Amino acid sequence: MGWTGVFLLVALVTLSNAGGLSGGGVTIPIMLMFFDMEMKVAVPVSAFIAVSSTVLRFIINFNQRHPNNDNRLTINYDIVILTMPAVFCGSLIGV
Repeated sequence: MGWTGVFLLVALVTLSNAGGLSGGGVTIPIMLMFFDMEMKVAVPVSAFIAVSSTVLRFIINFNQRHPNNDNRLTINYDIVILTMPAVFCGSLIGV
């Protein structure tokens, strides 16, 4: 049952990453069902998987050009600069 869980985990995180998500939300149920983890262990492992996949996706897409305009990057860093203070404040207040 462990290899089935590993296959599902890798496949779903890969598909989530291809869609622009981190895949952290799908990992918790898989770890609970296939690896018999407790919730206290599965949540931090899921957070680590989410951060790792997000960093990997950022590294891959860092210098990619926009498909329609060679003067632009795929990632719009102006939007990132505008939204990051609100994300930091929201996580500081919300957590």
